[in-house]
Amino acid sequence: MSTFNRRQFIGCGIAMAGGVPALSLAQGSYPSRAVTIVVPLSAGGVTDVVARYVAQKLSEAWKAPVVVENKLGAGGGVGAEYVAKAAPDGYTLIMGTVSSHAINASVYPNLRYDNLRDFEPISLVAAGPNMLVVHPSVPVKTVAELVQYLKSHPDKLSYGSTGVGTSTHVLAELFKMTTGTSMLHVPYKGSSQMMADLIAGQVQLAFDNMPTALAQARAGKVRALGISSAERWPDTPDIPTIAETLPGFVATSWQGLFAPRGTPGDVLRQLSAQVQRILQEPDTVRRFQELGTRASGMPMEQFRQFVRDETERWAAVVKKAGARTEG
Repeated sequence: MSTFNRRQFIGCGIAMAGGVPALSLAQGSYPSRAVTIVVPLSAGGVTDVVARYVAQKLSEAWKAPVVVENKLGAGGGVGAEYVAKAAPDGYTLIMGTVSSHAINASVYPNLRYDNLRDFEPISLVAAGPNMLVVHPSVPVKTVAELVQYLKSHPDKLSYGSTGVGTSTHVLAELFKMTTGTSMLHVPYKGSSQMMADLIAGQVQLAFDNMPTALAQARAGKVRALGISSAERWPDTPDIPTIAETLPGFVATSWQGLFAPRGTPGDVLRQLSAQVQRILQEPDTVRRFQELGTRASGMPMEQFRQFVRDETERWAAVVKKAGARTEG
């Protein structure tokens, strides 16, 4: 799948004339023009891939263009703030993440949006574990060996993250807190940059999303030690869960679709129904599992409570780990 940071039109039979989509839609119906889904993280990561998949399916259903736009920064906060301030008309949405819509509220004291107040949850879209991987030069093959190595060599290893406040950052801090170990944090602007440096040995470990980490582990460029789910992943039964060594160490990296607060209820209901339909399709279930995540449709009110629960859970982790920024 191609990756880039600027807008990409994903459509079904869209003719271009002078750079503008030549598409006529019935006035008064939704959507009557292009819908934008903001991805608050870099292109190529699991959130970006999931968003583009959903955008393509929505475009096919609507016979209308759906635009995916990457807006990076502040652990997804830049993109989230942009959508929070957008017109509440259903034409600007966000594929929010556990970072932008749960963790950031505790990490950034001057966050310029409220993840609970400023958005209308549409549906949980995908949820999957993170994978703990190390550079092959690190002389460990299990989570237990890594813990022992870190205790014997405090601050010798550096871990990469996809940015301050992201799940890859907070999960590593939770690991440090749980095991009583110490490592140096090196934040990146996205998964691709972080993984490139991990492969090169510039950082020695990471808790990356399954799609990126698993591909590199299978290629032998990094070594997989464990995953953060409660149970072993069906496609990788040979990779243990971290919880097998550290009971209770379970975390989910998730993506969900949100609209600005005040978006009309009929628009929200149509969006939710369309997304639920897409996520139930066998092709979607199969594609997401290949990515290392699961299609996870969830009704609007259930998703709203899920976001509240996640916000509270990660607030406690951030407080204990001391991962809050100064500004």
